[in-house]
Amino acid sequence: MRTDEQGNPCPETLGEYRLLCRLMGDDNKAVQFLNEKIAESPDGENEVVVAPDSQMRMLLMPLMLEAV
Repeated sequence: MRTDEQGNPCPETLGEYRLLCRLMGDDNKAVQFLNEKIAESPDGENEVVVAPDSQMRMLLMPLMLEAV
């Protein structure tokens, strides 16, 4: 795992973010979004995320609250 802006551990890959989002259930839009990104990526779930963790949280948190 990589670290966030405060030095705390955070997910490094699309697959790791998907695992965290699945804690809220498989039927949320964050999981669906990450599944689509994983399908498009040449490295699949092992694709390394280059966006800062804070940006990923801002993107994924609202999506986790929405059912598919």
